[in-house]
Amino acid sequence: MGVRIRLGAHDRVARWSDLLVDGSVAALAAWTVVFHLARWTGMPRDGALTIWLVGGVFWLVARWLSPGTEAPDGGRSVDGGQARSRSGPGVLVAPGLLGVAAVLAFVDVDGLWWPGLWCGLAMLLVLAVRGVVARAPARRAAISDNGRNGRLTATSSMTPVGSTGVAATSVVVLALLMAVLSLVMVRPDRDDVFVVNRSTWVAEHDTAFPERDTIFSDDVLPVERPAGLPTSVEALVGSLAALLSAAVGTVGAASMTYLGFAPVVAALSVLATWRFLRGLGVRSPALATWVGTVFLVLDGIEHGSFGNFSAGRSWQGKVVFLVVVVPTLWHHATLWGSDGRRRHFVATLSGVLAGLGLTSTAVLVAPVVVVTAAAAGAVAATPGVSLLSGVRRTRVGWSVVAATPALLVGLATLAAEPQRLTDIAASAGGLARSGVRAAFNPLRWLDSGTEPVAMVRMVFGRGPTAFVALAAVLLAWTVVRDRRARLVLIAAPLVVFGLFGAPGVFDVLNEVGEADAIAWRMLWVLPVPAMVGVVLTARRSGFGAAPVVVPVVILAVVLATGTPITSGANRGTELVWPPALDLPRPEVEAARALLEVALEQETSSGGLVAGPTDVDFAVAVLSSEVKTTNPRASYLRGRHVDTSFGANHRRVLSHALTHGYAEWGADAVADALRSLRPNVVCLDSATSGTEVATVLAKAGYRSAGEAEVCHLWVLPG
Repeated sequence: MGVRIRLGAHDRVARWSDLLVDGSVAALAAWTVVFHLARWTGMPRDGALTIWLVGGVFWLVARWLSPGTEAPDGGRSVDGGQARSRSGPGVLVAPGLLGVAAVLAFVDVDGLWWPGLWCGLAMLLVLAVRGVVARAPARRAAISDNGRNGRLTATSSMTPVGSTGVAATSVVVLALLMAVLSLVMVRPDRDDVFVVNRSTWVAEHDTAFPERDTIFSDDVLPVERPAGLPTSVEALVGSLAALLSAAVGTVGAASMTYLGFAPVVAALSVLATWRFLRGLGVRSPALATWVGTVFLVLDGIEHGSFGNFSAGRSWQGKVVFLVVVVPTLWHHATLWGSDGRRRHFVATLSGVLAGLGLTSTAVLVAPVVVVTAAAAGAVAATPGVSLLSGVRRTRVGWSVVAATPALLVGLATLAAEPQRLTDIAASAGGLARSGVRAAFNPLRWLDSGTEPVAMVRMVFGRGPTAFVALAAVLLAWTVVRDRRARLVLIAAPLVVFGLFGAPGVFDVLNEVGEADAIAWRMLWVLPVPAMVGVVLTARRSGFGAAPVVVPVVILAVVLATGTPITSGANRGTELVWPPALDLPRPEVEAARALLEVALEQETSSGGLVAGPTDVDFAVAVLSSEVKTTNPRASYLRGRHVDTSFGANHRRVLSHALTHGYAEWGADAVADALRSLRPNVVCLDSATSGTEVATVLAKAGYRSAGEAEVCHLWVLPG
């Protein structure tokens, strides 16, 4: 009979940390379901929020009244440093992978050179997997539930070796530091024109959730983004902003996004990585979490880097998916494959549903993570047993079931764009008619149109920072001894580079789903922060201080040669105090002045305003009642653009107000003003603007004074 065990300081912190991460993911999953039920039934915003909140209260009460003691997800660490070297080809695997990492980091291996490198990389990864699978599992103390009561057995060990209450507390401190960093960083991102504008619209309208455009119209024009399942997180943020506004006064959706939601996600990202590392059984999960997180802060050299998709943009749904949901999926899917406990399956399914509410990328990434992690866990659970037999096959099969929502959404997205299926069928028919010899063109398939090395560059960049990340990705499995941890850490690069990096695979994804723009996100399968932390803090024989000295030296090199996410070189990033909205500065102040004047002009709405693109950007984020001419240049084309939209007029007027002169002539600016008739105009005061000011005066606009970076003009009446 199991006995109840008193949790130590480390275990108490870990337990509450795990509950917080899993509860947050479950809440996002529940909101995804409620949101789509509301869409299909026409339920208004407040009704959907009420259902979600009431359901959350019932869940919390049920958990509080649950009689069992639930342990944190982490067993006794068996990580003692690098595994013993072996004779034969296996001894060359690690040096070979290190060489590949160096090539990927410093050499542009494109064209027909990539298939050669890929063959060598794939062979090394397969040899690594073969060696890990053939190795007997290390003895491991596992945490088990004792029947219905969920009590711990007296022989179970919850605390990884070397973990203390101080270590756990340090992780909490790190989470708080990342939350503060997200508050004080200002690095505007153009995606917010869509993302935060949608939250703002929901906060300002208590009707049903919008199905169409909210940037240029009030749910009238077609939505700017491609067809597919709409994400739900923006509606959640807007609904919560409306609730807080009713309770404590005006709370804008922008404030809720940047100053409320973002720091919470930044903190959760640290806790999710820590839990994943504890689940792997690494010797010093807290230290590895610190090192991996510091690497993220230093990894700002590329716009698409893992570092730039962390604290600096933690309010965006795709970032929540990457930094919180992906490590959660790796953790629970692995444990489901190895242990088969129902709560891990439920948590995995919740992660998939949460991902669908956060980003369309979940359709591609979530199924890969879930099935790969479950397969790794299943293979590690029992050596010598075929993955395709018995209970192991069942668990992998159920992991596919958990990933089914994402797979169904992907198929539905293809069906929503029928021309894709038509194009694919036409391509297949053309190949069939051209004959086997014409269809079999090795150069065509080997020389990828979407170069895998270009995808690597978009995420990792090149140079020392890229080398550290890629070396960690390819070698993390070599510095742990637990068989399950090794399989998980080798499975991730095997799938990313061995499968998706194969010549032509990215081309196929693009052909089927027009995935060229987001193909690089397949690298999100890799839990990079955890991998970097594992490698840099690994023990080295004869060098006891290695777990501290090595990361300090390597991160110092990364700092000296790279670009931190807090650097001004990272798209003009600023650190400000007190915390401010993540919008262009000082244009955000001009946007507020523009909004104030516009809302004074109209009783119910501010109509249309025009200004420099950065001012329009801020206006679109701060208000949905006032529409702007050009908050993002790429949004002047798309499905929402028709003859009445006046895309050319918007472009001409925006350029004139930004630069202070008429690029296409004064008559073109006058025509744009007559066509669009903006209520208030902001002319950039940093330029002379004489030519444009003359056109404004002739069009009937009168000067309304100066605002930050703007001279305001108002159309009377």
